[in-house]
Amino acid sequence: MISVVFTPQRTEYVGYFVELAEQYDVVIAEVPNVEGVGKFLRGEIDLDSLFYEIEYFDPIYTREFYNSLRRLESRGVQVIPSDPYGTIAMKIRMAALMGRLDVNDPTEKYIAYIESALGNVFKNYNAALLRKDFENIVVYTAKYARLDASRIKFRSELRAREIARVLKYASGDVLIHSDWYHETIAEYLAKKLGCRVNVVHLHKAVGRKLSVDIPKPPGLALTLAHLKEARLKPEEEKALAAATTLYVLLRPRVVGPLVIRGRYDRAILADAALAKFTYRLSYIEAKKIYQKIFMQDLFKIRFTRYI
Repeated sequence: MISVVFTPQRTEYVGYFVELAEQYDVVIAEVPNVEGVGKFLRGEIDLDSLFYEIEYFDPIYTREFYNSLRRLESRGVQVIPSDPYGTIAMKIRMAALMGRLDVNDPTEKYIAYIESALGNVFKNYNAALLRKDFENIVVYTAKYARLDASRIKFRSELRAREIARVLKYASGDVLIHSDWYHETIAEYLAKKLGCRVNVVHLHKAVGRKLSVDIPKPPGLALTLAHLKEARLKPEEEKALAAATTLYVLLRPRVVGPLVIRGRYDRAILADAALAKFTYRLSYIEAKKIYQKIFMQDLFKIRFTRYI
């Protein structure tokens, strides 16, 4: 059996991912295939040493997730790293930082181009954020989602090719771990393998367990709309980008403290409530709440009725 699990890159979901992964013989994890990752999985280096060899954006999640992969390996589940796009992008960024960037391969050239374009949009987003310029924050959020959709398509194609080669040597039931933004990989894998691939959306499975509807965050919905080439009206894209802006800014304050205290199920419930809350807002309402973040008490905004 071959399954793909679309997993939120969040600490509160790691335990549920492990529960699922333990039912398989092989896990193909979306992590860079570099020497340090292999050494860590084999217990030859510790996580602090691994941090020198990989990129990470959330140290708490990264620590929890990599430790979970190591535990799976120690329990007899074969863990295979596979993220060709991420591995190449990381090498390009390191070479650029050291002033040794020399890209000739067409694949590397495209990755360098798309990462540079995303970096410029993110820089402008941060500048707008510092100016507290809500209109431009929304504009650059929408631009980022459109560019990210192009990156995801290419990233999924590269990874599907690599996984198709890896599966020739894998035996038993295989679970392919994928970020929940990378939905197109299931379609690409089905074409490469010529068979049906079972799909698991971890947030939906967890929602059934907790008896709550867990929606996709607005940023994910916006990116997937572009990924599936849905024809969003300008006002629909603007509203989703505004909801994404609020969600991204409020999540660390609403959900973050629960994650730090290890109250993972509560964090999942709070996150679901926050997502539902932001979806219901018009652009004008989102802008008013954004202004309240800097002018009034944040926690006067109530989310509980949206669970």
